Amino acid sequence: MSGVIELKLRMYLVIALVFGIGFAVLYAIMTYLGFGIFPILLLAGGFFLLQWYISPSIIKWSSKLRYLKPDEHPELHEMVNELAKQSGVPVPRLAISESKEPNAFVFGRTRKSSTLVVHQGLLDLLNKNEIRAVIGHEIGHLKHNDMVVITVVSFVPMLAYLVAENLFFSSMFGGGIGGGRNNGGVYLILIGVGAFITYLFSQILTLSLSRARESYADMHSKSITHKPEYLASALVKITNKDISSPQPNRSAQQAQNGVVRQLCIVDSFSIRKDINELKDHISEVKRLIPEVDVDKLIQNAEKESGGVHILGHLFSTHPSLYKRLVTLAEPD
Repeated sequence: MSGVIELKLRMYLVIALVFGIGFAVLYAIMTYLGFGIFPILLLAGGFFLLQWYISPSIIKWSSKLRYLKPDEHPELHEMVNELAKQSGVPVPRLAISESKEPNAFVFGRTRKSSTLVVHQGLLDLLNKNEIRAVIGHEIGHLKHNDMVVITVVSFVPMLAYLVAENLFFSSMFGGGIGGGRNNGGVYLILIGVGAFITYLFSQILTLSLSRARESYADMHSKSITHKPEYLASALVKITNKDISSPQPNRSAQQAQNGVVRQLCIVDSFSIRKDINELKDHISEVKRLIPEVDVDKLIQNAEKESGGVHILGHLFSTHPSLYKRLVTLAEPD
């Protein structure tokens, strides 16, 4: 319970910070252009509602999913129904993506209109127990309204990026909006720089919230399946499959699924802290997944560590694999 309370407090804090910063930048721009407070609020609200409304359609299009009929994949339907009812959430619609990338995610405007998407690659790679654990993780996102929260908080970084891009373009090639004013182009460039800084900072805050929500979704799977070893082995299999995929294929998959990156089960980076945590919990992780070579995991993590990956961690949507394994291995 304390974990859920911590998650909610963190969510409210991040939303307040992100929207406060975003509104400040938007207010500066609109004031410079001569608009009052009400047009600013109207514009911001309109952009948000547009994003909230069209996001599911974008995800459907980019994922190339197909909704399942009731008689297709009966075991999958049974898992989703059972875990959703056990979690006290509406049963989501079930869809399949023909992507060979082993992944799963949920999306939707509300809980009642949500869809759970399972990639064919996931069904091909994992056994029944591991698939059930992954679905439990996705139901955890539904339980915590993560698909709505991420849509809300990602609004400001997206808007700030669009503002920065357009102001730079306008000031360099169009003489600047409001070019009749003295140094109008210079002011627009400064505002554009401020918008880009806002994008970076708000994106880091948003992604930190995304990582926290992934951790709590892991804990939800652990609590309703009572078998954390199945989610742990699923995460290892998915990550190893991703690493072993040919680089061109992996790049194409990442480009194709960029829209849903924050929603998926795995998108891992690692840093030195995670390696040390794994070393401190070797015995627990080995008991959890005895078939996995934990020493090799540590060696791989050490190869990947460094300043570039620390920076990568700031912009990652998920906790590292090693941190997730340690958390799953910890006793209740």
